[in-house]
Amino acid sequence: MAAPWFEAILHDIGYEPVQSEKHTTSLLRDKFIWIAALFGSKSILEFAQGRFKALMEGTDIHPDIMKSVLQVGAYTGNTLVYDWLVQRMDQSRIEHERMNILTALGCFKDKALIRKAQQYVLDTVPARNKFIPVVAMSANPYAVSLLWDWYVSHLEEIEKFHPMLYERVVAAIIPVAGIARADEVNNFFADYMQEKEKARDVIKLSLERLEINLRMRSGSVD
Repeated sequence: MAAPWFEAILHDIGYEPVQSEKHTTSLLRDKFIWIAALFGSKSILEFAQGRFKALMEGTDIHPDIMKSVLQVGAYTGNTLVYDWLVQRMDQSRIEHERMNILTALGCFKDKALIRKAQQYVLDTVPARNKFIPVVAMSANPYAVSLLWDWYVSHLEEIEKFHPMLYERVVAAIIPVAGIARADEVNNFFADYMQEKEKARDVIKLSLERLEINLRMRSGSVD
């Protein structure tokens, strides 16, 4: 139901950026290409996969659609795509491109590749950027189910993130990963907040967001 709506908007503004367009149009296109692909739009998937293939073959694409093309490439990709993204990440000296790649690393559909990306976050991603793939995973329905166990299993490492970035990780994980495991998540953080001051305000706010999500799922939002 959603895919045709996004397709209609992208048809109106065009799949490719044009020189005279507004900056807001460019931002909208980049967001909607990814969202439309996530909703299964065949035309958008075909377009983005074609651009990603060209990128892997060494052809430049417009920077205004780079992020969404990388996301779709990961989402529909395999181990070769994962390796290519990691290699490009290692070679790039452009911070904006590196951030786009890190976002894409959170968009894989294959669970084995999601787990590899999670370990890559801990082992390799610069400290200032570790939150980026995690936030992307929290918006990826194929990654959400893996986030809570990853967080608990690597808590000591994740707690070493910069306090502000740790808060971003917590705020991304709790409201979505907790939907299927609400009692476990609530009990865990009840004990956690008694023992530690770390990110307490953000944890409380995130648990409130989780409760809202749960009530929306049950259709009981006031």
